[in-house]
Amino acid sequence: MKRVMARTRWAVRTAVAAVGTLALCAAVAPPASADGGDCVGQTCLQVERNGLHVARATVTPARGAKFFGHYRLYGGGVDNKSASQHWHEGLRYTVAWGRDVPDHTKICAEGWEQVRGQLKPLGTKCVEIRRSGG
Repeated sequence: MKRVMARTRWAVRTAVAAVGTLALCAAVAPPASADGGDCVGQTCLQVERNGLHVARATVTPARGAKFFGHYRLYGGGVDNKSASQHWHEGLRYTVAWGRDVPDHTKICAEGWEQVRGQLKPLGTKCVEIRRSGG
């Protein structure tokens, strides 16, 4: 009986310590939010941020998309272009912003398809970064 009681006390202490550790981690880690996530044409954008701090932005082709071209991500002091390649569902182009941006900054993604040496727009999706989180 003493062994069972000792094991039970040990299990309870271990569980309490684990719950306390998880609660501490949740309290210390700042909440991150992702804005966007929807598409315009074949351009889908998701922006990961905390308030006015933009961590990264990711552009992906829309469901079922297949094309040769590139994506451009820009706004808030950043302007980057992916390599030209064959794009399809499941691929992604991510740019690390790692900076605070002014209130109401727009982060945008443009998709471009190369057709017979010409660029054809595939949609532009923007997310406005606001202090209030909207």
